[in-house]
Amino acid sequence: MDPADLVGAGLGDAVSKLSDAIIHVIKKTSQFKPNLIQLQNTITRNKPIFDEIEKLIEVLDRPKKEKEMFIAQMEGAEALVLKCERIKWNFYKKYTHALKLDDLNASLLRFCQIDLQLLNTRGILDLLVAKNVQMRMMKGDAGRWSSRAPLLKDVVIGFDDRVRDLKAMVLKDSAGGDECSVVVVSAAGGSGKTTLVTMLCHDPAIQGQKLDFINDDDAINQWGRFLGENKSETLLVLDDVWSDSIIKRFKFKFRGYKILATSRFTFKQFNTYHLQLLSHQDATALFRHSAFSECESDDADIPDDLVDKCCKQHPLALSVIGGLLKGTDITSWLGMLKNLSDGKQTVLDLEESIPLCLARSLDVFKEESVIKQCYLDLGLFPEDQRIAATMLMDMWVHLYNDDEEGLATMNHLFELSYKNLATLLPIRKHSPVISNYCEDKALVQHDLMRTLAIRLSNQEPIEHRKRLIIHANGQDLPKLPKTVDAHLFSISTGLFPQF
Repeated sequence: MDPADLVGAGLGDAVSKLSDAIIHVIKKTSQFKPNLIQLQNTITRNKPIFDEIEKLIEVLDRPKKEKEMFIAQMEGAEALVLKCERIKWNFYKKYTHALKLDDLNASLLRFCQIDLQLLNTRGILDLLVAKNVQMRMMKGDAGRWSSRAPLLKDVVIGFDDRVRDLKAMVLKDSAGGDECSVVVVSAAGGSGKTTLVTMLCHDPAIQGQKLDFINDDDAINQWGRFLGENKSETLLVLDDVWSDSIIKRFKFKFRGYKILATSRFTFKQFNTYHLQLLSHQDATALFRHSAFSECESDDADIPDDLVDKCCKQHPLALSVIGGLLKGTDITSWLGMLKNLSDGKQTVLDLEESIPLCLARSLDVFKEESVIKQCYLDLGLFPEDQRIAATMLMDMWVHLYNDDEEGLATMNHLFELSYKNLATLLPIRKHSPVISNYCEDKALVQHDLMRTLAIRLSNQEPIEHRKRLIIHANGQDLPKLPKTVDAHLFSISTGLFPQF
């Protein structure tokens, strides 16, 4: 095909033609039927990704040659499929062509898992009203997005009084009359800022409003019109703000209009709610909830040093380390306490000491254990993205010999969730037509745990890393060694915080 035709053609059309060719050949001959059915299943399973790719290329302003490359790969696959009709009685050709079809299927899986997914450097945003919106503004992302309040966790310990105090602070009349009042919840990563404001948004006195936006300018314009049409008090919640500029862009002069933001930073020009660490009693209760299942006795003594000195009464550290010890014997507990007590973490602030604490806690896994490798693999995906379990299954089938029905993958996901290294979520109601165990599940990860996974993956020299994770930050890609050992490759073009 002429390059000019490639540019005009759509990836969706190329994928549809490939799917039609597979169905046509299956009807014409039964010789390669199992291989072709497997190939068709791969295309069907990843159809939502193909449907999004052209929009993502435009949103991320990628070169036209990327689209040409994708379409050319689909057309090459179509030609290989149609060749099946011409192979009749030559058993050697049948054997070698079947291998080529299997290689094609594996190539498409890698293509969908890595090449296409890496274009989506900022996936679906879970927003209170604007989740991580400052990242999208700095990138000029024009993709459509919407706002909603996320679901509450099943158990939240030690936050009831904090919600009451924050509510009183937020709902207090602003001194300037028509001036917009702003409150920023400030604390280190993993301290529970998002949990706190989510609890506030679910308060019966605060009613949520869902708005759909085309892009960032549209979000601000629509929000201004919404404020003009709405005569009651209005609260806008911005989660995980990294610059005061985004707050200023959403400020409008309306009586009763307030902004609540969360941030790891303190902005002196705004009122600040400093979220403190948990009390010893609440920290112990959270650790106990994380370390023991409901059917286990909770009368066991928990060393104070483990809660106070090692975990520093930090909610995320308590949840993760408690989860890692769940179901283990006293030897593991003593080993964890000794490991976390080594070093001089006490002289570091929370932004440094908590990542170090979490990194040391993962020593409970053997270096090459599958569950630790699965956890490190999660760092390949964009921040705040819901990772489809089917995508992980397709990857882990090749890396860790998981079965294609998804049973082994679900075991890994359940263990990651059980140990509080990630959160397993349903993505739709169970249906009898689901073809494997993973199709109705997704995984999400706290940004601190994702950053830790990246940090651990990057400890080796770049040429010897198993996972090559590159943050371009809007710049040209860095120069790489001529040879690298990586079997997984991730590139992101957005701006991601690092610790």
